[in-house]
Amino acid sequence: MSIKILLVEDNEKDRDGFLNSVKRFNHARGTSIQVHSCSDLDEAFKEINGTFDGAVVDMKLGPDGGEGNQFLKLLGDINLRIPVVVFTGTPTAADKQYVHIEVKTKDTSHDEILEDFVLVHASGLTKVMGARGLLEELLGKVYKENILSQKEVWKKYGKIDSEKSEKALMRHVLSHLIQIVDLDEESCVPEEFYISPPVDDALRTGSVVQSKKDDSFYAVMNPLCDLTVRANGEINARKILLCKVASFDELAAQLPENKRNTKGRSSLKDNIDNNKKSSSHALPRTSFFGGGYLDFEFLMSVSKDLFEETFQKPALQIAPAFTKDIVARFSAYYGRQGQPTLTHAELED
Repeated sequence: MSIKILLVEDNEKDRDGFLNSVKRFNHARGTSIQVHSCSDLDEAFKEINGTFDGAVVDMKLGPDGGEGNQFLKLLGDINLRIPVVVFTGTPTAADKQYVHIEVKTKDTSHDEILEDFVLVHASGLTKVMGARGLLEELLGKVYKENILSQKEVWKKYGKIDSEKSEKALMRHVLSHLIQIVDLDEESCVPEEFYISPPVDDALRTGSVVQSKKDDSFYAVMNPLCDLTVRANGEINARKILLCKVASFDELAAQLPENKRNTKGRSSLKDNIDNNKKSSSHALPRTSFFGGGYLDFEFLMSVSKDLFEETFQKPALQIAPAFTKDIVARFSAYYGRQGQPTLTHAELED
């Protein structure tokens, strides 16, 4: 595993100290962290490119202090998606909107910073999102093998409506990327279940909203076509259909009294966690959401005006791939008919 880091530090002693720490860290951990060091902003501006996996930046790189923010701004301007550590004696000067890990003071152990980079790199974040990452590689593949051959038809769409053509092309490209990576349920992690925070405040099927009254969560279940925004800025739906995100205890309280024991609760937990119960759907817990269970039997329909008064803006969005599964289960639950028990009379010979 090779990790390339840009160090921007004007103090020669601090530069040498960091480089020596990297050598010791590599020897002790068996890692391959390569550091390219710069002593001022001009040199850093020339050297930074898409080959780096991260950067360590001092904040005071000149007589005024805070010069490191200029480098951080550059990373944002060129959309270079790498983790950055501001390593400084003046942490309050750092503009934190550009910092992708956190601000560290000069008394922080170098090993702590290096360990951060190792863990971030191991997660795949830089490999996927970096300028020379998998996304760039896959986009290149889709462009060359799929989109380029369709250029003429996209030129026609662009001539009719450039903005709509752009959005359609983005959806088309994303469909190709999803097809490439595929959704392997065996390898999914809970964070994949959600888009957090949502990309905007628009309501969509699977938007999760929080009540202003009791902090409970609900998922929007309207069909996507009913949530389409019209030319006048209004959605098609007259009311917002909401399904409560219930806790395990709330669902367990609905058990028959003779099953509210340890065995009954354990059986219920297994059924709802593995989506064996058709009247609910499990929502996984993550660091940003406590999870729970969509209770298909706890629905409410709220007017648009009352919705805005009663609920906050979407807290998160269930990812489209999982929303489809939830909608299918929800539809199957309310579309089921079943068959009555047939009693056979004893017929005489």
